[in-house]
Amino acid sequence: MSDQPSDFVAQRTDAYFAKTAEIVAAHGDARVTYAVFLRADAVVALDRAIAFLEDIYPANAAIPLTLDRPAPEGAALAPGKPMLYVTGSLAALSPIETLLLQRIGFACVSAFNAFSMALALPDCAFLAMEARHTTGDDMHIACSYGASVGSRTAQLMGAKGFIGTSTDLAAPLYGTAHGLGTMPHSLIGYAKALMLKDGRDPTVESATLEAAKLYAAQFPDEPGMTVLVDYDGREVTDALAVCRWFYAPGGPADAGRTLSFRLDTHGGRHLEGLDWDESVRTLLKWTHRHTPGEVAKLALQGFDLAELDGLSADEIRDKVLFGTGVTAAAVIFFRKALDDAGFKQPKIVASSGFDTLKCRVFGNLSAPVDVVGTGSFLPSKLSRTYATADIVRYELPEAGGGWRRFDLVKVGREFLKIS
Repeated sequence: MSDQPSDFVAQRTDAYFAKTAEIVAAHGDARVTYAVFLRADAVVALDRAIAFLEDIYPANAAIPLTLDRPAPEGAALAPGKPMLYVTGSLAALSPIETLLLQRIGFACVSAFNAFSMALALPDCAFLAMEARHTTGDDMHIACSYGASVGSRTAQLMGAKGFIGTSTDLAAPLYGTAHGLGTMPHSLIGYAKALMLKDGRDPTVESATLEAAKLYAAQFPDEPGMTVLVDYDGREVTDALAVCRWFYAPGGPADAGRTLSFRLDTHGGRHLEGLDWDESVRTLLKWTHRHTPGEVAKLALQGFDLAELDGLSADEIRDKVLFGTGVTAAAVIFFRKALDDAGFKQPKIVASSGFDTLKCRVFGNLSAPVDVVGTGSFLPSKLSRTYATADIVRYELPEAGGGWRRFDLVKVGREFLKIS
């Protein structure tokens, strides 16, 4: 329990909660029980929020803090189901409510999304790459913590799940000491600039290969590296150039190092060698279907209307199947190009928009992805993260000792009452 100055809470709570605490303190405290819930599907990720609550609750409160967790950490929970009951002093808890709720929604929804994504691609490993899309440390840690909780639940069900994150700050949440990852686009741009400075022609030589060589030389003790291949729009050409160097006699492969390629083709163009028609042909051959409609039907197998999140069939075909960017067709085409050239060893890391829908489509099509780098477990709608705490029980002190109980809740929230 905390002896932290009360102004820490006072500066951060909603004014109406602070005023309620004043009124209660003036007229007599009550022992109350809050039911905490979300209106969205969630995986329970409450340990950090509970640790905060236990730390911030006043150490000198006359009414002790007690907690009841109807669902354990990592449990999947339907919307509206209480995930936590908090009992304590109304005067003490009222100002803390705002701060507690801030620490629940993002973690629990991120946990559910990560859980769903990992189950959709159970044989694929995931790398959390959400840091750049968060508002700072608090959101980054909350969401990465949630993803680690959701991942552990998926791993218990046989999925590989999340193996790490891109930052050192969040790495311990995944049981690692450091962030994972090798190169961004800026390293390839830097390698290209060095080549131009030296009078070398990047249209003849590969800047991507040059970046890979720079990386291998700088980090000789790393067992493997992942090469990003979309910088110059020559995913296949540059990947094959890297393979010929990597697997040549005396190359990094001879030292036991491993190679992966990261596909991050943006939505403004197709992967090298593809257009819409070639993407259709690629997926027809892969799935042994006869029409694009049959491919789409297979891709969306098991979805219900709500899970499509308002997307039309055309939009899904554009986003995930035959269109631009890192589509299922792009991954399959790239894998085939490597295999046909005799390079079956490299793994494929796919990134760019891998939310739950995209992961499920890739899973339905058995797309050959080994690792997914994604930050798309972040809640897509802010309103889905709104945690709510309603008092469901008021207990007032009786003259002779003990408490008189009143189970009260606002109209429409009767489902939260303690049975």
